Amino acid sequence: MEWSRNQQAALSKVDRWLKDPTAPQVFHLFGYAGTGKTTLARHFAEGVSGQVMFGAFTGKAAHVLQSKGCVGATTIHKMIYHSRDKNTELLVRLSDTLEKLVHDLKGEGATDAVLNNHPKVNELKQDIKKLEENAHEPFFVLNTDSDVKRASLVVIDECSMVDAKMGSDLLSFGTKVLVLGDPAQLPPVGGAGYFTEGVEPDVMLHEIHRQAQESPIIRMATNVRGERPLPLGDWGDGCWVHPQGHKIDQERILAYDQVIVGKNATRRMTNTRFRTMNNYPGKLPVVGDKIVCLKNNHELGLLNGAIFHVTGVDGIMDKKVHMSITPEDSITSIDVAAHEHYFLGTENDLPWFEKGEAQSFDFGYALTCHKAQGSQWRDICVFDQSGIFRQDRWKWLYTAITRASESVTIVRM
Repeated sequence: MEWSRNQQAALSKVDRWLKDPTAPQVFHLFGYAGTGKTTLARHFAEGVSGQVMFGAFTGKAAHVLQSKGCVGATTIHKMIYHSRDKNTELLVRLSDTLEKLVHDLKGEGATDAVLNNHPKVNELKQDIKKLEENAHEPFFVLNTDSDVKRASLVVIDECSMVDAKMGSDLLSFGTKVLVLGDPAQLPPVGGAGYFTEGVEPDVMLHEIHRQAQESPIIRMATNVRGERPLPLGDWGDGCWVHPQGHKIDQERILAYDQVIVGKNATRRMTNTRFRTMNNYPGKLPVVGDKIVCLKNNHELGLLNGAIFHVTGVDGIMDKKVHMSITPEDSITSIDVAAHEHYFLGTENDLPWFEKGEAQSFDFGYALTCHKAQGSQWRDICVFDQSGIFRQDRWKWLYTAITRASESVTIVRM
């Protein structure tokens, strides 16, 4: 592989960092789309003695890492957490401990009144009750025996999406972490940015890799990053820029892996259009619907921006939709109770304390660009509403374009 001077300097600096036991735990390797961040990290990993693990915030981004040769790439969540389903022996162990404790206390002459007020007995009963109450949920906890503990290096792509909880949990293993980021993207919102907020990169890649220059997605992104408008027409390899008012037929719109928009009003209208084309009745989710998570809940394995498919609906209770959902990158079903307000567009009517407690989802056929951050899809359509973001308009369009791994259609609005 022929490296540019900038890339060779980056490889040398990362090598010195990894070999220096006194160096910081995290190395920040940043660069624009097409500068070869992932290629560089993969090449560096091949020369590392010991296990190297690759991770990303969402399943889609992890899949893109795999397609780029990062063997075993997975979500950070899967990398460092495990579900209670895999830890059922804890319930058995606590029950056995309680049974033995009660037996021993009775052998010492303890009465029922003493047992009912015994602090250790009550503590064990509470722990068992909590586990039994949550037994139907795939409740996730930090896997203290994760392979991260024994790895030589962890490489994290799309690092701006990682929040403080996940970031600190990842670093708790003490393993060195190489994070990859792109400063030309929109700043993350909603608590993300643990590895990027207020950070100066250790290495910043500027030069577009020679092979990357042949990609229409990279050419479009580079054009936009330079604050230059995109000419209308065919950019090659299925990439198009269409004028305002261009209509996309039903068959083509349904074929896109994801639609990205700027306004929430456009998102709601587009989601309604998709559901109508799919002949899905009503305004609430049905089996087959595509939904997006709106808020992190690491304990339930729910990540902000992650896409799910509805596999079962049990009904509506207390204005919550009780349903089974499956992540895009998994076959494991999760039971959730999602507030109906988000699907109806009346979430602002929710009291603040209910918003805080809610498992929040909405339809996911169309996403705002902010919600799409951290993921990539093979073939996307962008309704270009970048003008409403003023000083961030170029970052918005750049971020939207780089959500595509193979082809992108842009329709000016």
